[in-house]
Amino acid sequence: MNASWIPVFGTVNIDKGQLTLVPRHVDADSQAAQPSKPHAVVRSNLEFEQGTVEMQVLLPDPDSRCQFMLGGRTGAELFAGLNVLGAPYGFSAFSGGQFEPLGGSGQGSQLQTGTWQSVKLQVRGSQVDLYVNAVKVASTSFTVARAQLGVLLQGDGPVTAKGVKLTQQDRICFVVMQFTDEYNALYTDVIRPTCEAFGYTVVRGDDFYHSGLIIEDITRSIRESNLVIADVTPNNPNVFYEVGFAHGIGKTTILLSDRKRDKLPFDISGFRTLFYDNSIGGKSDVEERLRKHLEALGA
Repeated sequence: MNASWIPVFGTVNIDKGQLTLVPRHVDADSQAAQPSKPHAVVRSNLEFEQGTVEMQVLLPDPDSRCQFMLGGRTGAELFAGLNVLGAPYGFSAFSGGQFEPLGGSGQGSQLQTGTWQSVKLQVRGSQVDLYVNAVKVASTSFTVARAQLGVLLQGDGPVTAKGVKLTQQDRICFVVMQFTDEYNALYTDVIRPTCEAFGYTVVRGDDFYHSGLIIEDITRSIRESNLVIADVTPNNPNVFYEVGFAHGIGKTTILLSDRKRDKLPFDISGFRTLFYDNSIGGKSDVEERLRKHLEALGA
């Protein structure tokens, strides 16, 4: 898809995909605005959620700003790029008229000026990494929602961005369950095909255990997933650890349990769980309810 750009605030020259700020001082209508240098916001028809987005940036002075703007599932908007709330490289979330810092780096240093720089975001699940000139400079955790891409340009001079490129990637569903034949059938017959039908790449925990990777790789994979599905029927400590980690970082999680289990552990008993009967009819029922859950998530 060819990108089209529309300024929704401020003045920008748009020429063959190159965006150049025309600095004009205006009165800030909110103390929440990033410091009151002239700025503009440009929106595109390009929708983004998962993968990489990259642009070339030319700063006229080291205090200028150029940042990507991504939508979030909580209603907040992620700002990511150059000169974010005092950090040369970093992130902030805008919600309720306020900016909240989400991490950064480079404090005490100055950004390059007068030369084109590559600024790239890589989004994998809730893991967001910022690269400048192919060097990873900052990371944060933020759940991006599919939305039209925006760019913030701010400064006293002609801040310029060009060459915006998107590489979309499938969303990832990480499945946590006991690795036995009894649960393999649920995975192969229900979970995997249902999630794949909604555009997810499905990964199961034993893919990692079989290759000898350690728990840090499992937790990283949970961070990089968009959804976690866990079968909590047996009292498996690995499953409960990974479910707890997913909940702890705010990862969207769907729990499954065979009805033969008397009751769930207290710590997860308050979470919505899809109970199923381990039969042909039971699998059909849980498949339908899982499908409805995925539809509700906007899959």
